[in-house]
Amino acid sequence: MKLPYAPHEPAAEKEFNLAAMLDVFMLYRRMMVWIFGTVSVLGIVAVLLSDPQYQVNIITQVDEGSAATTASSLLGQDLSSMLDVKSSADTEMQVLQSRLVVASSVDDLRLYIEAEPARFPLIGRAIARSNKGLSQPGFLGMGGYTWGEERASVQRFDVPVGLEGEQYRLTVLDAETYRLSGAGLERDVVGRIGKTETYMTDDGSIVLQVSSIRAAVGARFRLTRQSRLETIDKLQRDLSISELGKDSNVLQVKLRGSDPVLITSILNDIAHHYVGQNEERKAEQAARSLMFLRSQVPDLRQKLDMAESAYAVVRSRLGSVDLDGEAREVLQQSADNETQIGTLTQKRAEALTLFEPTNPTVVALDHQIKVLQFQSAAFSQRIDHLPETQRQVVTTQRDVKISNDLYVGLLNNIEQLQILEVGRIGNVRVLDQALLPDQPIRLWRPVLCLVVVVLAMFAAVGVAFIRDLLFRGISDSHEIEEQTDLPVFSVVPMGRQRGFRWSGLLRRKAPSRRPLAFVDPADPAIEGLRSLRTALQFSLSDSGNNVVMFTGPSPNIGKSFIASNVAAVLARTGKRVLLIDGDLRRCGLSRAFGYNSAMGMSDVIAGGSELEASIRKIERSTLDFLPSGSMPPNAADHLNSPGVADLFKTLSACYDVVIVDSAPLLPVPDAAILAPYATGNVFLVARASVTKPAELEECARRLRQVGVEVKGVVLNGIDRHAGRFRYGSSYGSYRYARLRGEDARSALGEGVQ
Repeated sequence: MKLPYAPHEPAAEKEFNLAAMLDVFMLYRRMMVWIFGTVSVLGIVAVLLSDPQYQVNIITQVDEGSAATTASSLLGQDLSSMLDVKSSADTEMQVLQSRLVVASSVDDLRLYIEAEPARFPLIGRAIARSNKGLSQPGFLGMGGYTWGEERASVQRFDVPVGLEGEQYRLTVLDAETYRLSGAGLERDVVGRIGKTETYMTDDGSIVLQVSSIRAAVGARFRLTRQSRLETIDKLQRDLSISELGKDSNVLQVKLRGSDPVLITSILNDIAHHYVGQNEERKAEQAARSLMFLRSQVPDLRQKLDMAESAYAVVRSRLGSVDLDGEAREVLQQSADNETQIGTLTQKRAEALTLFEPTNPTVVALDHQIKVLQFQSAAFSQRIDHLPETQRQVVTTQRDVKISNDLYVGLLNNIEQLQILEVGRIGNVRVLDQALLPDQPIRLWRPVLCLVVVVLAMFAAVGVAFIRDLLFRGISDSHEIEEQTDLPVFSVVPMGRQRGFRWSGLLRRKAPSRRPLAFVDPADPAIEGLRSLRTALQFSLSDSGNNVVMFTGPSPNIGKSFIASNVAAVLARTGKRVLLIDGDLRRCGLSRAFGYNSAMGMSDVIAGGSELEASIRKIERSTLDFLPSGSMPPNAADHLNSPGVADLFKTLSACYDVVIVDSAPLLPVPDAAILAPYATGNVFLVARASVTKPAELEECARRLRQVGVEVKGVVLNGIDRHAGRFRYGSSYGSYRYARLRGEDARSALGEGVQ
């Protein structure tokens, strides 16, 4: 039986996932703002410094009826249908973008050769756009960078296939010579402008012909020979072809680029080759038909001569014969029918030069010929029923008429095909040539800036989710208790101020070197530590040991912050408290208080200093501090010396509470060595969103190996906004946690460490 709320579980799960996503935004909001700002600024600067983009276009028309009409007027309807190859707009779009057209333009303009002046990175091209004329090459006298309208025209640049795409440096030596260096050349070579030079390499020869250079002496150019096929493919991708209107057969071809002169030349050259290939295709079709028709002339002439001879014999033998109306009608119809058969036979023979016998065109012609042959048989039967005299005259006269019509029609077609071949009539034309643009594309940079902002937003969100997925640690005390079975004694939120308030390198204020509990007692983080103080008092009375140790799985989790400020809040209650910097490797607390070079714990253990002389008073309070002292060569061996036990025994008797800030537990064994002296009061510090549950479990396991149980966990660095969407509240408000056994759980505030 399903529970009443079961149908709502998917909706609740979806709502929880959405809340978790919002929590990610809140948790990593600062990182996202930095990423978004950095990417946006860099991207917008790159857009503003980039070359402006220009766009040119040509407009062509595909006239499906023009070629057919012209051919029909010249050759007659039958022959024009043979020569007309209808082209749709879609077909011509593919032709415009084909290698047949594009490759010709690439070769004509040598687009696979790139000769660009060397510009200073980032700002060089922007400066060059604003300068007129030539510039003095170099930046601070170096590099050969150019800042003006320098140009180099390269007529030929052939390199071995293996060196295609490699960049060569061409430096102007004087008005007639240059120096070339780059891949494959063992040393710099010198060439003359206007002369074809050949240089040998291990892969083959390099052939270079520089037509002209417009630059001052010392100017440097970047010379690259790209692959011809890759250049053709790139130009095909850059061309934008569309039909203007629906079924208009008017095509528009667009091309964008940073060099307006170059893109204008490219489009006009493409238009020239496109129209030329269309005319050549029509002329080639006419030439093929002309060749075939010329081959039929002798046979038709011979048939005409034989028919005329036979008709002359009949006329001389029978004399003048008067044909009645029926005979004339049969003669005309039979002659027309035979003429059509002859024409279709010619068309079929020509079609067989282009197609297979099974092609639909050939099959249709065969069907038409069969129909006409059936009609021809019927006319022959009618002729056979005529009187003998009329039958002979009609038969011979019909043969003459048929042969004469075919022969005359063939001669007319040959003459008109010659006109069509010379006239080069095509079915496409260019309506608008490409004109040199005088202004770049409007809104190009604003649109790119908007794209950059959107990409920066996606980058910030993506990095936040990846960071959360790969590196996110514990975000809530419930996770610690559920996954490690370790009690959480306190949750310390981020405070308004960080650490001991020592200034950074760029700050003008002198270091404060004071615990936050003394600087800002009302800070939310200190309020959280006061709740830990309450719980710690119960722990000290239960354990019978007044030594408290704070450790953690890794550095930079706020362990020293917790230890120093817990000591400070305990001292404010009037207790005599000693804070020990037990990290003999990094000495973090000693540096924070300004005693990094003073005698301390390590010196007392080694007998090099008296205990009383090593202890420092922190302000006018009951809080004392024992620095780490001199850094021993091996801290673990030093802490294993017999003097450590005597030291802690003495300190425990002199102070109400002794708090030890030890080294991280997972990287080094120092904390495990000191842990037995603080049995019953060992706390692990976890950093929110950094520390992982497995690290806490490993710390607890290592402490159990030395016979020490972890008293509890202090979750440090909680973002006050974390969990507000999932749990409906933030860590900025007070809340109560249940007690586990005799361990007190605390109320907490908010802050940063």
